[in-house]
Amino acid sequence: MLTFSDLRPFYPFDPPEALASLPLRASDASRPLLTEEELAAVAEATATHQQDGGAWFAPCMAFLRELLASLLAEPARNMAAILLRRYLIEEHQPWEVHLYAPSLLELPGYEPGAVDLLFVTAALGYTLTVRKPPYDLNAENIGAYIGYTRAYCDAHGGKWGINERSWNLLGAGGCMFVFHTLKFQPERFAPDFLVLKNGKSSKDGSPFVTLLRHGFGIAPDGSLTRDEARSSAHAAPLRETEEAYIAHEILPDGRVWPEARTFRKSEWTVALDENSMMLGLHIPPRLPYTVEDHRRSMQEAYAFYAPFLKNVGEIKGFVCYSWLYSAQNKHILPPESNILEIQRHVHLCPMLTELDESLMFLRPGSSLQQRLADFRAAGNAYHVGYMYVPLEEAETFGSFKHEI
Repeated sequence: MLTFSDLRPFYPFDPPEALASLPLRASDASRPLLTEEELAAVAEATATHQQDGGAWFAPCMAFLRELLASLLAEPARNMAAILLRRYLIEEHQPWEVHLYAPSLLELPGYEPGAVDLLFVTAALGYTLTVRKPPYDLNAENIGAYIGYTRAYCDAHGGKWGINERSWNLLGAGGCMFVFHTLKFQPERFAPDFLVLKNGKSSKDGSPFVTLLRHGFGIAPDGSLTRDEARSSAHAAPLRETEEAYIAHEILPDGRVWPEARTFRKSEWTVALDENSMMLGLHIPPRLPYTVEDHRRSMQEAYAFYAPFLKNVGEIKGFVCYSWLYSAQNKHILPPESNILEIQRHVHLCPMLTELDESLMFLRPGSSLQQRLADFRAAGNAYHVGYMYVPLEEAETFGSFKHEI
């Protein structure tokens, strides 16, 4: 019987403990990574989406069968692939798997994009045959599977593969769907912050406060930094005693207060922590981006996901990790910007990750890209942002508002 040490050479990444600890099954050496039932389901879904009778997917299907045969010819490599499938697709919820690696599996003669396509197709096939979401709800994910595969082929001289593996595994996993104008998937609240609540509303109308968990430098504009030359203050890590939390507050506009405050447990309770189930949202392009559309999208998403996740956890609100929620956007966008208007109705949180004007979501040569380039050229750091909206504020999204 093979052991994990026999499989380890096939993984071009450091395997997470949750993968290494999965029990090995002798039958996995001869089990196909993608079943004929799953392949047929993907073929039907793509044909329905494109209304082409399966013409586009037919050569892709032949290529996937070629990959499967190459794996099955090496039982140890195939077992490594099946173990990875179980980790990515079967044993964990799609949103709970975080494997960021340049390549998933070494398969001689094939590029990483080809192997990625095999795993994403397996995830989509598993979703279509086991999770079985309604076609109209899942159509956007099927379109993404087609679009990202075409984009890869166009960039690689017609060779089959897929771009953005992690994103497409999530979409193919049967947990990420569009409601009205926003796309949602379950996720946990960021471990970088702790949100407390009391029975009173602050001057900005919210009973919630955000605390920074870890220690970092604070730049003059209230953002986080590891660069001592940019630091005007330093945030100590959150400290918890029997009576209180002592930490630096993050204001709703994303600025870190330079001095720590004490929040007594007799007055404050934990509202959100790293165990809280949230709905992560994404903003598809070319769709309305208004307070009213966000409110409707959140309401529709909650109505769907609340029973969908009843065995996983109670939904506590909404989150997003994006440049759209950078606290520095107020320096590069006009005051009437829709992006800034949405920022006024969410709780912004600072992140350390810095971005430049090569953002894939910005049109090359656009005025926004130029303003961002000028902002950075002036010596400023531009950070990605994180935001959250507690469930009770999402229900009346737009009522809570702060200045930026």
